[in-house]
Amino acid sequence: MAKGLITLCLFCMLRATTGAQNQTGSPLTCFNCKSGGSCSLTPQTCSLPQDACIILREHNTLGAENLGTYQSCANSRQSLTGFLAFYFGDKVVVEIESELCKNNDCNTESTPSRLAINTVRNGLQCPACYAPGFQSCESNGHVLCTGGADQCAVVVGTLVQGDVSIPFAARGCATEAACSIETLESGVFSYKLIKAQCSPAPKAEINSASRSSAWGPFSLGSIIPQVLLFLPSLLGLFC
Repeated sequence: MAKGLITLCLFCMLRATTGAQNQTGSPLTCFNCKSGGSCSLTPQTCSLPQDACIILREHNTLGAENLGTYQSCANSRQSLTGFLAFYFGDKVVVEIESELCKNNDCNTESTPSRLAINTVRNGLQCPACYAPGFQSCESNGHVLCTGGADQCAVVVGTLVQGDVSIPFAARGCATEAACSIETLESGVFSYKLIKAQCSPAPKAEINSASRSSAWGPFSLGSIIPQVLLFLPSLLGLFC
């Protein structure tokens, strides 16, 4: 597994001074939109080195179930495609699917939809915890890995929406692609990871219980002032 982190340059300036070109040689145009944010009904002209349109679909349960999409111009050489996921517990998941295309306005999306994910257990397990408002957490159980999530991840970073940021720490199962993230602009949140350390997941113990809820210890009073400024989905953490 590659050790280096790959920065996903998915959020770039869309007002071109020198236009990128599509496969026919004309200026490339893509839709520019993020769920819950500003969207342009008119496709935007891409600027070099952006040579593709990208669309990301996200499903997460960080406090509440959230679905979202992100559309933009992109540099295909700096963008990961396919599926990536973190599973920090039975009720704490992040699943993202991304696609690139190189025709004008090809990244259209009508309504965010739940991703078709392989939920079959793969026989592996990882320590699990999730602590919003903190930069570390200790595992209090295990999560049983599913599908292509064959790595155990230790993650520290920040969830961002608009001008508000919430630090978090987590442990759990992950796909190999997720271990390469440093910065990701996605359909619901922006993810800024200062640590994403992964190792191959061990086989699950025969008597292992099902996925732990994996909530790490945190002080309610210490993060309520930040959370109240954050998006409504995170308020579900305290219900």
